[in-house]
Amino acid sequence: MTSPTVRTPQPLTERVLERLVYRSDAVSTAEGPMDLSEVVSTSVRNNGRRRITGALAHQSGTFVQVLEGEPEALTALMIDIEADERHRNVRVLARWPVQAQLFLGWAMVLVDTRKLSPHLSKLLSQTGSGAQVTTVIAELANARLGSMV
Repeated sequence: MTSPTVRTPQPLTERVLERLVYRSDAVSTAEGPMDLSEVVSTSVRNNGRRRITGALAHQSGTFVQVLEGEPEALTALMIDIEADERHRNVRVLARWPVQAQLFLGWAMVLVDTRKLSPHLSKLLSQTGSGAQVTTVIAELANARLGSMV
């Protein structure tokens, strides 16, 4: 008589997550200024399907975005963004592995940049590193979320 085979459970694999920060030049349409609500609603729909979270800022004609999710999903999204007519000159500032998402529960949140100091405004839209941009956007997102409570 043979002993029964004992199957050991496979360990649960954790999701591998990355954070990606990019800037791009916002391209206006012939119809007039860009409709940011359309950009956000499209992002919410697409990011939700891909399990991506993030925050978007539009500052001085520049999109700045922090995205979080699985590496393959981020790569696919960046291909879509680079092909999107609303973006030109897409520049990835940084991409690194993370343990947790800053924007958990938000497929996309649009942050308000109107009250930024000139220094933070320039850091966000022109000179800041990926980590610096993430800090500014995370603080703006937290301020927005705090005002909604």
